[in-house]
Amino acid sequence: MANPTKGEGGLSRPIRHPIQWKTEDYYKEDLIFNELERVFDICHGCRRCFNLCQSFPILFDAIDESDTGELDAVDKQNYWKVVNNCYLCDMCFMTKCPYVPPHEWNIDFPALMLRAKAYKFKNMSVPFRDKMISNTNMMGKMNSLPLIAPVVNAMNRFKPFRWLMDKTMGIAPDAPLPVFDSKPLRKRMTRLDHSHITPQATDQTKGKVVLFSTCYVNHNYPQLGEDLIAVYEHNEIPVRFLDKEEC
Repeated sequence: MANPTKGEGGLSRPIRHPIQWKTEDYYKEDLIFNELERVFDICHGCRRCFNLCQSFPILFDAIDESDTGELDAVDKQNYWKVVNNCYLCDMCFMTKCPYVPPHEWNIDFPALMLRAKAYKFKNMSVPFRDKMISNTNMMGKMNSLPLIAPVVNAMNRFKPFRWLMDKTMGIAPDAPLPVFDSKPLRKRMTRLDHSHITPQATDQTKGKVVLFSTCYVNHNYPQLGEDLIAVYEHNEIPVRFLDKEEC
C-alpha cells in the first residue's frame, strides 16, 4: 500500500490538528510569518485553489507581478491582504488541497489564516466594525432579546438604514444579513430531557450526542437545531447541550 504521506493526495481522510491558541508561540509574529511564507510558497507551486475565495488570486497575482515571479520578491505586508480576504469557508482544506495532513507538508490554510487573524486582533489596530461583527456571542445575545430582535430585523430591511451602515461601517447595502430570533434554540429547549432514553452503543459510537448549537443556529435559525433534535429523538438517541459553549 502506498505511503499516504508521500506525493499528492491520498486515500486517507484529512486530519485537523488542535489549534494551539492558548500557547505563546501561537501569537509570535516571526513564527506566523515563517509559516505564511512556507504555505504560500507551496500554494504558489500548486494553484488548485485559484477559483475559490479572493485570498488565492490576490496571492498569485502578487507573486506573478513581482520582480522575480517568486514569493521571495513579494512584500510581506501584502500577506495581510491574503489573510483579510479569507472568510474561513474551509473549502480549500476539505475539497482542493492535496497537501493537507497526514501529508508531510501539513498544509491547513484556513487554520493558518485564523492564526494570523488572531495575531492581528491581539496586536494590531482593528476597526470597530470588525471587533463588533466578529463578536458573535455578544451580537447574538443582544440582538435576540425579545424587544430588540424585531427592531433589528426591521432596521436591517430598511434601505435608508442599510445605506447608513454602508457609509459608516462598510457593510454592503445588498448583503444579506441573518435574521435574529427572539426565542433562541437553548431557550426553546430548556426542558430538553432524554433521561428516559437508554443509549444504544455501537462499535463506533456511544449512542448519545452532545450538541454544539453554535451562535448561528442558536440565535438566528433555531428551527435547524429543533429539526436536528427531532431526528435524534425519532431514532431514540439522547441529546444534551454543551454546558459552557462559546462561539
